[in-house]
Amino acid sequence: MAIGTARMAHLALPSSRLRVGVDFTDDPEVRAVLTGASPAYVLFPGPGAAPVEHLPRDRAITLIVMDGTWWQARKLLKLNPAIAALPRVAFRPRTPSAYLIRREPADFCVSTIEALAEALTVLEPEGGPFARLLDPFRAMVERQQRFEAEVGASRHRAARGRGVSSRVALAARLAATWSRLVCVHGEANAWPRNHPAREEPETVHWVAHRPATTETFEAVMAPREVLAQDTPRHIELSPERLRAGCTLEQWYSAWKGFIRPGDVLVMWGTYYRDLAAADGLPLAGPSINLRDEVTRLLRRRFGTIEASMASLGAAPAPLALTGRGGRRLAALVGALESLRAVDCA
Repeated sequence: MAIGTARMAHLALPSSRLRVGVDFTDDPEVRAVLTGASPAYVLFPGPGAAPVEHLPRDRAITLIVMDGTWWQARKLLKLNPAIAALPRVAFRPRTPSAYLIRREPADFCVSTIEALAEALTVLEPEGGPFARLLDPFRAMVERQQRFEAEVGASRHRAARGRGVSSRVALAARLAATWSRLVCVHGEANAWPRNHPAREEPETVHWVAHRPATTETFEAVMAPREVLAQDTPRHIELSPERLRAGCTLEQWYSAWKGFIRPGDVLVMWGTYYRDLAAADGLPLAGPSINLRDEVTRLLRRRFGTIEASMASLGAAPAPLALTGRGGRRLAALVGALESLRAVDCA
């Protein structure tokens, strides 16, 4: 991600290695690290995690750091049992996170580069000051804040007529890529945040539609975790249908048969795209977050796609898909078609 900090930390630490992916079971570099002579540890908080101060200082070690949002990092641990089986270490940050352009879920949560600065200061006090790692990080945060305060403010002072021209520009952009646009939506098996038996969310319903050809894709995946009690009601699919769903491998294979090189994914928000990527679905390539597009266009916040249809002057497309996912995809396709239909002459 453009504002992710793992690559920034990697560039600042010459002896580090950066691996990008979801399942590292067959990754030769990761396997070499896990079977190497140096003992390996994973930097991740949780029950049983030892303080980073307890790590050995008399020999070389390997420290593995999971990068991503917090739920993505937890998902990575679940999908990589060899890494999850390693001893865990953690620390208590000396100061709150300076990652002010993102909201951390708890006081002890910090960005990847901040975590490395804290851990390395303890592990290699003679190699510091590792606080210098944070210089480019703070510069990036300040730049983003300045953009929001100055550039964003000037955008809102633009002439009223600009909204019309912006909508025409969006319509022209959609028309130019129309043959490659694929609308996607997902639904998750998700537990309430504070439920004592909470599992990490996982994709169980994935739908897509190519407006240019009217091709449609639908896959229901059997839950890999315990099915949350409220999931069938929320996503409007019966427990029987969910439990009879396909495997992840069958989902991957079917999706590869539907998607084409150069396709551009269109979504309403990025949650389900990120969740599907964490589940291992290949989603490389460009994408359009239509909610962000219309937020900039109309200068107002939007909720669900269904609740936004009237503001966009759109009607759902007639798609023969089931559940809440099918209904929301139909709304997304209808909104896209409405935005594309603006007269660009």
